[in-house]
Amino acid sequence: MDEMMVESRAVPSSGYPPIAQAWAVIAILALVTLFSQLDRQLPALLVRPLKAEFTLSDTQFSVLQGYAFAIFYTLMGLPLGRLVDRTHRRNLILLGIAVWSAMTVFAGFATSYNQLLLARVGVGIGEAVLAPAAYSIIADYVAPQRRGRALGFYYVSLAIGSGASLLLGGLILRLVPPEGIAFAGVGTLAPWQLTFILAGLPGLPLMLLMLFVREPARQELRGMPTASIGDLLRYVTAHRATFSRLLTYPALIAAIGYGTLAWAPAFFERQHGMAIAQVGMILGVLVAAGGLVGTLISGFLSDRWMAQGRPAARFRVTLVSWTVIVPSASLWPLMPNAPLAFALLTFAIAGFAIGQAAAPPSVQDVFPNAMRGQAIALYLLLGGLVGIGLGPMLVALVTDHVFGDPSRLGLSLVVVAVPMTLLGLWMSLSGQKPYARTLAAIQAGE
Repeated sequence: MDEMMVESRAVPSSGYPPIAQAWAVIAILALVTLFSQLDRQLPALLVRPLKAEFTLSDTQFSVLQGYAFAIFYTLMGLPLGRLVDRTHRRNLILLGIAVWSAMTVFAGFATSYNQLLLARVGVGIGEAVLAPAAYSIIADYVAPQRRGRALGFYYVSLAIGSGASLLLGGLILRLVPPEGIAFAGVGTLAPWQLTFILAGLPGLPLMLLMLFVREPARQELRGMPTASIGDLLRYVTAHRATFSRLLTYPALIAAIGYGTLAWAPAFFERQHGMAIAQVGMILGVLVAAGGLVGTLISGFLSDRWMAQGRPAARFRVTLVSWTVIVPSASLWPLMPNAPLAFALLTFAIAGFAIGQAAAPPSVQDVFPNAMRGQAIALYLLLGGLVGIGLGPMLVALVTDHVFGDPSRLGLSLVVVAVPMTLLGLWMSLSGQKPYARTLAAIQAGE
């Protein structure tokens, strides 16, 4: 245990660590990220009990599901990304686990809408450090030619975690009686409360597991040991044709994806009369399966095309994702029955995973090491504000204020998805050549 607690010890700077050690670290980070996702989709299964408990509209619920988490998750990402580029990344993750776990449990004891909002804000702050730190650590453990598959494997945890949260929620709602369970000294806890509490409990064992991760030496510094936010913004501005596409297309996928998954349980309940516990368990399996397949496809294509020397190889993968997303994300709510809707939704989920898994290696390859934490934070900033926050809210606003009818939720999903998919496809198509130029410049050391 003493060896695990030594914080200043780093992997030797001469070359990358042994690949077996790298994969062990990636596996730990993936497991931590998987459990961090447990709270993300849980509110989607709790629309009815939370609306009934706190007397909420669809729009108010969308704030709880989206911006209460997303604003602080994204805004805290930039200063935390700066810390990632300058300080001990493993310890930052330890602190983040403690915060998001405690706030997830706190959500289970909330007695007002404002307390639920506060809990979601706390979860967002705690989770803000994880992705920038994890991606930065992996990039220093794995040589560039292997990063597509390494980051793809890590990204699988996001897909499986989202699916696991739906499975967990569906299972709890099925097993716990509607009146809740009484606990000595605590009182009776409703199913929605138990769902949040159980999602937050793994925090302590995850912190113990993270002690096995050694802080790696920073590779590929290219003569820039540190970089300020000003350096980052000047670099992005100099390559604005690339980054206006590269940093924005994931936000559009996130908006469509989070909007879809936030309201899919309510859609199947309202449109097809399915029990929400059943929907949660089905969606959990489909999200995990579709996300896993899409992520593996993304990592395989990314490294294969990189090895073949194709222009903008990693960014080219996004074209595959939009080919899948454009038809499936626009049409699944219009299917005449639940099985067809679930099937097409699975294709959409796989498409989301292909595109989102392509983003981190694409971003890592065109930013200097000294900027990578901040670069991932910037990518997450846009993804959070536009995706996690705006996606669920747009669907709710269209339902409440355009159609004015909760039963028209399916049409709201279509109205929001169609223009975003077409815009995203254009961004990926038009960004191929600028990305190739930026990649050539950074490889030349410019």
